[in-house]
Amino acid sequence: MTSDIEVDTAPGRLDELTARVVALAEINSGSYNPDGVNRCGERLAGFVAELAPATLEMIPVGASPMIAPDGSRREAPVGMALRATKRPDAPFRVCLFGHLDTVFAVDDPFRDVTVAGRRLFGPGVADCKGGLVLAMEVLRHLDSVAWGHDIGWELLVVPDEEIGSVGSKDLLRRAAEANDVGIGFEPSLPSGNVAAARKGSLNVHTIVRGRAAHVGRAHDQGRSAIRGLAEVVVELEALNRRDGVTVNCGRISGGGALNVVPDFAMGSYNLRVETAEDQAWVQDRFDAISAAADLDVEVIWTSTRPPKPRTPALELLLADVAEAAEARGLHIAAEDTGGCCDGNDLAAAGLPNVDSLGIFGGGIHSADEFADIDSIPARAAGVTEVIRRAWQRATT
Repeated sequence: MTSDIEVDTAPGRLDELTARVVALAEINSGSYNPDGVNRCGERLAGFVAELAPATLEMIPVGASPMIAPDGSRREAPVGMALRATKRPDAPFRVCLFGHLDTVFAVDDPFRDVTVAGRRLFGPGVADCKGGLVLAMEVLRHLDSVAWGHDIGWELLVVPDEEIGSVGSKDLLRRAAEANDVGIGFEPSLPSGNVAAARKGSLNVHTIVRGRAAHVGRAHDQGRSAIRGLAEVVVELEALNRRDGVTVNCGRISGGGALNVVPDFAMGSYNLRVETAEDQAWVQDRFDAISAAADLDVEVIWTSTRPPKPRTPALELLLADVAEAAEARGLHIAAEDTGGCCDGNDLAAAGLPNVDSLGIFGGGIHSADEFADIDSIPARAAGVTEVIRRAWQRATT
């Protein structure tokens, strides 16, 4: 069977796609701005409703754990997930996934969306609101061809991907169980290629408690938590000597008045690991180093994404991507990356997926973020062809 999906070049189509990305990006949907996330989700739901899904729902998810600078724990509310399904009883089902939230807080100065030709600049235009509009185009293509009616789909858009999807883990697990393959709409890599293996990511905090004392009268009676934390950080950062493991202490806090020996200090870290064995090793080393410290050290793990290795099932999907691109005179290769996303969790739950088939863009997580709208039609047609190839392989 040859593909019958054509790139949509209808007059005014790019203008409509531009307007849709702008409509989503002009709403601040920082991960900790649940009201904005929900407004963005409701606007996206309006677009999804045009596809006449069997179900369309906004689903509350659990709060995200946070550690305050003073070491106290709290739960931060997040927005709701959007989930839509169509033909859920079809013999072949695909999960299209993305996220509503961005890294830009509600008070971030990067808030305006500007249009320069077919290039958009603004928060989330590439990561991943442009990808969500692209996903709508893929679903529209599936409805336009006869074979597409043999494919069931689930669209799952979570509110907390940028902070680890802690509250959305169960939705991701259920999506993995209900579908045969996954297509994610994170932006393409800067090269235009797609991600293959991804490292796992862990967030962890070490809280060190010492003994306060007057610096002038009784310095020798105090025990500095800051010095203790510094010693722990040096040992933990030395774990970077192991190939495949990255340890980054990204934030420290503690202390107070300069004439008091500090009795509290906290280090916060993000770790990247290539394999499950790396993950177990680095967690064990964190616990061992903290237990051996001179002062009391508490280790708190707040979010974890497992590594996403190359598997035979993933290699088949990556081959579908490469062949679909070549059929259109393009070259899209697969690259391993240290970044992570919901594709990690879906893969760990058993769903083979390619998670970076979204819009072409760049500068993500910065005030230079951009997206090229004119990449949507060709990429949407290509992604639809990837789904056709996966469906044909699974059903013949």
